[in-house]
Amino acid sequence: MKMHGGRAIESDTTPFPPPGTEGILGLRHQEAVFLDEIRRAAPAAVEELFERYHAKVYSLARSILKNESDAEEVAQDVFFTVVRKAGLFRGQSALYSWIYRICVNTCLMRMRKQRRNGTVPIGEYLPVFTSEGRHVRQVEDWSRGVERRMLEKELGQLIEKYAGDLSDKYRTVFVLCDVQGFSYEEAARIMNLSIPALKSRLHRSRLYLRERLGRYLREGNT
Repeated sequence: MKMHGGRAIESDTTPFPPPGTEGILGLRHQEAVFLDEIRRAAPAAVEELFERYHAKVYSLARSILKNESDAEEVAQDVFFTVVRKAGLFRGQSALYSWIYRICVNTCLMRMRKQRRNGTVPIGEYLPVFTSEGRHVRQVEDWSRGVERRMLEKELGQLIEKYAGDLSDKYRTVFVLCDVQGFSYEEAARIMNLSIPALKSRLHRSRLYLRERLGRYLREGNT
């Protein structure tokens, strides 16, 4: 048990505090009650949990794993984990952040077990500078070329293909921010990263994708 402002807060494994203490933990009363029902595995609450978050959890898993059946299995695992470990959630972040963090971690563990081959070293595609700070290679604006030479759907397929070659830590932040549309703050909470660290990974991912697409347009192949 810890003391906060002269009031006792139970440890992670205890039941959710009674109404009136949820403000300390950052949850509204309604969500605190909902979480307490999940902790008791109330059927109606578990069903509502699934209805609220299944589409987003599945979409996030599908974007990371690039496989529909794997994504569906991960989604099921996520909801089992949420119900089983609801007693460990203290409410210091939004409930959805905790759920999506579980989703990301489950995806990463699955990928590590499968041990994907063929990830691309990102350094090969990042800008190189001279001692004077100038680009060694010309950084061309390929955006107009994209409009002329390929349809938007084809561009999306290329981005998805190249993003799939990234290592886990870069691909995940790219999926969260640029595919799923999470803010930097939300993505940082989900990944348990500082915002500067997340921005650094995302920036490197974007530079890599820009270079890959640029090479495709210059050379006409992947």
